Amino acid sequence: MTVTKKKAPRRWTQARQRTFLETLAQTSNVAASERKAKMPVGSAYRERRRSPGFEAAWREALAEGYARLEHTMLERALLGITRRVKKSEDGSETVEYSDRLGMALLTAHRASAMAARPGVREEGENARDWLARKLAEMHRRLGGDEAE
Repeated sequence: MTVTKKKAPRRWTQARQRTFLETLAQTSNVAASERKAKMPVGSAYRERRRSPGFEAAWREALAEGYARLEHTMLERALLGITRRVKKSEDGSETVEYSDRLGMALLTAHRASAMAARPGVREEGENARDWLARKLAEMHRRLGGDEAE
């Protein structure tokens, strides 16, 4: 008779939570973050319900992820995109990012992103100045040089 050992259920250790949250802040993708933390897909939602601290850190990681996306989208809106066109016969690849997808993500998650850090225009501030100020704040928050 062959005895098969059951795999022990994986537990959310501090290290796995840290890996999950770091990946979530980079990708805003729960399933990918679970895989990176070597946890079953769907288990993070159970851990979030069980642990208020994990839930708070999750919200913070998502807010950071959306701040990164918002920064990129605002930068593109203000500065445009420089595209290099290369002939396919030289074997090079060009990576293009979808602004439509980025804007759809921002729209879908605007409430949670805005709840984390509201951005209110100052009295008399026009939209372009507000966008420039927001970009500078995000750049500073994401670790950019202050002298730019």
